Amino acid sequence: MARKPAPRGRKRPPAKAPPLEDDYARSGPSPLLIAAFLVLAILGGVIGWVVLGDDAGTQPRVTLPLNHSAEGKVEELMAAPKTAPLIQETAPPPPASMPKAETRRVLPVTVSADGKISLAPVPDPLLVEQTVVGPLPRVAEDGARAWHVYSHPAPAADGHPMIAIIIGGMGLSETRTRLAMQRLPSAVSLAFTPYGDKLQEWVAQARASGHEVLLELPMEPYDYPDNDPGPHALLTGLSAEENTNRLEWLMSRFSGYAGVINLFGAKFSTSEAALGPVMAELKGRGLMIVDNQSASRSRISEIAGQIDLPFVSAASQIDNDQTPAGVDAQLNALEKKAIAEGFAAGVGLPLPLTIERITVWAEQLNSRGIILAPVTALIQANKK
Repeated sequence: MARKPAPRGRKRPPAKAPPLEDDYARSGPSPLLIAAFLVLAILGGVIGWVVLGDDAGTQPRVTLPLNHSAEGKVEELMAAPKTAPLIQETAPPPPASMPKAETRRVLPVTVSADGKISLAPVPDPLLVEQTVVGPLPRVAEDGARAWHVYSHPAPAADGHPMIAIIIGGMGLSETRTRLAMQRLPSAVSLAFTPYGDKLQEWVAQARASGHEVLLELPMEPYDYPDNDPGPHALLTGLSAEENTNRLEWLMSRFSGYAGVINLFGAKFSTSEAALGPVMAELKGRGLMIVDNQSASRSRISEIAGQIDLPFVSAASQIDNDQTPAGVDAQLNALEKKAIAEGFAAGVGLPLPLTIERITVWAEQLNSRGIILAPVTALIQANKK
């Protein structure tokens, strides 16, 4: 059958257009569309930067402490010329790591009618940092440091030689601790072990009797573990972080001490790698250190001098020979050293014989032109 011709005037319908996605895949997005998106993105970024960049109102700001090498970079960048900033910029606060200038502030002292000295109660809240392990010493906002604030008043030496005596092992025996506080002259410094009981109470009584206080830091001896200085002792085999954690535990046992003294430590005190981080922490917390000279090759005094940590080196253990003649001989040796060098320090234990011989010796010391001084008083003499 023959096909009828299409009516004149009518057009054939156009072929169906291919799907849009096929066309996009074949030719890509329109250049005009891409340009539009880029303009909108750039404009949005500029607006967002202007609006969100001004954090002076509600936007929080976190300031991280910088080390000293970074401080110079910050000052250099801030001093460089800036090109038409959209926001008025202000200088950041000084880094928290910058050392505070030292302030020589002391707590009040009470002197009774018979001349007995009583030191103020401790701690000074401005010198305490509350942590998860307990209260730790800190440098106050005004720059005051524990080694000076908690010190016994320094005597007026007027050029006379000075001798300091430190009695350690306090807080372990109630009888010996009480005997030392009651019998010894108030200028004698007392060092408390971190392992004792009721330490804060003992410290309060010691200061009421006029004695400045130190904390004993147990350190590794050469014959460790046969001679064990305790579960939190500082050890050469531990990392710097582990020893710092132990140090914080030890420092948190009580408050109000002017500094520390090593307990044992013949091995630990000879290791610069182990000792350095510990002493840096002590300096940052405003403390002093006494080297008990348990090791002839101790690096405590050397490192303390390098980092400007207040320190005193003891000349001898005055009661190794527990006889009256033995203790007297060591006290006489301290006198000779003080006369020759201007000052000297000795350490001992709260043994009845030691306490008795020191008490008798101290009564005659002034008549020989020598001053019995707290150990903190030797710091300035040690720097000369």
